[in-house]
Amino acid sequence: MTAARVLAHRAAVQGLHDGDLGVLALGVVDSPPNTGAAALAVRARHRLDRFPGGVREPAELWGEEELVRVLSLRGAPHLHRAADVPGLRRLLRPRTPKQLQAWCGGMPAPELSDVDLVVELMRREFPGETATKGELSGAISRHLPERARPHCARCGVEHVIEGLFRLGTLLAGIELEPRGARLVFRAPGPNDEGDSTLLRDYARYVGPFTRADAEKWLGTGPRADWPDLRPVTVEGRKLLALADPAAADPAAADPAATDSAATADSAAAADSDSAADPGLADFFAADAPEPPAGLLLFPRDPYLLGPRWLVAEPDVAKRVWRPVGSPGAVVVRGRVVGAWRYEVSGRTMIFRVDGWARVEGAARKALREQADVLAGVWGANALEATVVEW
Repeated sequence: MTAARVLAHRAAVQGLHDGDLGVLALGVVDSPPNTGAAALAVRARHRLDRFPGGVREPAELWGEEELVRVLSLRGAPHLHRAADVPGLRRLLRPRTPKQLQAWCGGMPAPELSDVDLVVELMRREFPGETATKGELSGAISRHLPERARPHCARCGVEHVIEGLFRLGTLLAGIELEPRGARLVFRAPGPNDEGDSTLLRDYARYVGPFTRADAEKWLGTGPRADWPDLRPVTVEGRKLLALADPAAADPAAADPAATDSAATADSAAAADSDSAADPGLADFFAADAPEPPAGLLLFPRDPYLLGPRWLVAEPDVAKRVWRPVGSPGAVVVRGRVVGAWRYEVSGRTMIFRVDGWARVEGAARKALREQADVLAGVWGANALEATVVEW
């Protein structure tokens, strides 16, 4: 299977052609602020016309189900469908010391029982209707054992471990205010747990992947609860895909057809070359349209998940994905070819695009349209987009 075929499939199932927002099953990163709304807007461009005054909340672009903003994967702010959050709680809750250590980073992990204690304290000690991160941390830290609130050299005080705090907010049923760079939390709501399809959704919406890439995205350490997977070969490299891709496709409504596909998949499972597997070949359809000619994506957009070599050459990847302050990704016909940043000057939103002078034809037109879309997220008709060479 070729990388081009994988990326064509990914663009199609993630709604980059038809505006379908099923990719919200994965959650959408919303840090820096508004990047979640931007990820939705590049998929649902037609909906921006409804908001001549700008998009006040990302949920406005979704419009069909409630969206919430929570600290979830890796403890980062994400937009999720409210109905998916109970499953997230169960999936992300650490079950082993190694999984808890993944949340604590370089700090020694406390006891697993301390997770429940943090959740209990957050619900009991929440200070008012809303609270900043510092206010909530201060309210619970004094009640924790020392192992869960080590001394912080940067802050000069003892406080709850950062990753444990972020995990605790999700498990305690605490949401974030929908906008703003500063983390402001709302008083706890329901914190029930449920079933999650996130791992299967990742395999469906991202396509062939490695467990290492997926577990880094989750931020929970190694997992043993992946759905049935099979080896596939993409550009000569071994990756993983769903063993029964038809079962992950909501359009596969015919049980008889699904059973037939599963039987065919099982018969071919010994062959790691997916091109020889009719079930998998249908899933990664050869007739999927090429990815859009040009996209301006933020570096954590769902389209850019999975093995990085599929979407970018190593030298380009180094310019886009940085430890701190990553720029956006300029995507031309499915591949990342450079970086971009923006600034607002008066009534103009200026997009500085790496290699803009070399972008021609349909890709140049598409990137200009993308700039208009993103300007619409930040300021709608109040901002005019212009694209210049970085």
